[in-house]
Amino acid sequence: MQPIPLVRARYASGFVTSLRERGAPVERYLEQAHLPIDLLENADGLISAFSLWSFAGDAARDTGIRDLGLAAGAAPVAAHGEFGTKVIYAPTLYGAINTFCSEARTEYSRADFYLTRDADTAWFCRGPIDGTAEQVQQVELYVLMLMLQTLRMTLGMDWDPIRLRLQNSDVPGLADTEMIRNTEVEFGCRYSGIAFPISSLGLPLRISDATASVPPVPAQHSMESTGLDDPIQILRDLLGDYLRHRPPTINAAAEMTGTSARTLQRRLMLQGLTFTRLIEEVRFEQARSLLTDPRIKITDIAFELGYSHVAHFTRAFRRMAGIPPREFRAAHHERKGQI
Repeated sequence: MQPIPLVRARYASGFVTSLRERGAPVERYLEQAHLPIDLLENADGLISAFSLWSFAGDAARDTGIRDLGLAAGAAPVAAHGEFGTKVIYAPTLYGAINTFCSEARTEYSRADFYLTRDADTAWFCRGPIDGTAEQVQQVELYVLMLMLQTLRMTLGMDWDPIRLRLQNSDVPGLADTEMIRNTEVEFGCRYSGIAFPISSLGLPLRISDATASVPPVPAQHSMESTGLDDPIQILRDLLGDYLRHRPPTINAAAEMTGTSARTLQRRLMLQGLTFTRLIEEVRFEQARSLLTDPRIKITDIAFELGYSHVAHFTRAFRRMAGIPPREFRAAHHERKGQI
């Protein structure tokens, strides 16, 4: 017997809010789906995914709201608890998608998200969704909206997908929804997918956009101080001058920022970082900046950043950006020529 799939109760919130705004009998649909009326009082609590899918599908069918899943999924990623916090603090779009794919399993026990590519196009994908036609339609629209919000943190809040692959059939009314109206869509696919330029994987997230209209990050994930009082930001600024030579130890770094090694480790941990990871991110930021200048050889950039061999630099850059430095440089100049 397979275990019942579970999902965080917070994913019912968007559906409940959207239905209440339209005057729909929310309590009746919750009762029909065997969901507690007060389920949102514990947003991190676990509920049956089957029940949530039933709630969304039945409500959309009865009310005739074909794009209910889109409206329900419109909240920014940062509103999704610890999962959202981890996603928005990734250094690049590539890191955000990878975090999304791995951390989604803590939100839904059968989560199946992945990143793939086709030539110069990247695909952010979600595997098969179980349920009736109505349930699959609403769950897919919700999931795609959450994925789209993640992409828009780098590509801009007004960015629309290049192409979409949907598990849904081309049902009446779906083609007129906001996400699909001006996009090339393939219906009846084995998985859901959003296409976007592969060159954007190495670009940073726009944190101000990602956190707009969202309550403050929970205390356990917040920095104790900001700006000039933030030792992590100070350290980021200072480390760049040390990269060509041996970076400082964590004890030396703590002394530079006027704190103890233990306190520095704790503050790094609150941002989901280790000291080694911080150095990698600073190297990556400098590499990304240097690669925009075509006059600088990639070999010279590698040595400037303290790598003993260009292959080591290429592997490290690919880990952060999802593409090698030469491809990132070519994509940057292609984008610049289109502006």
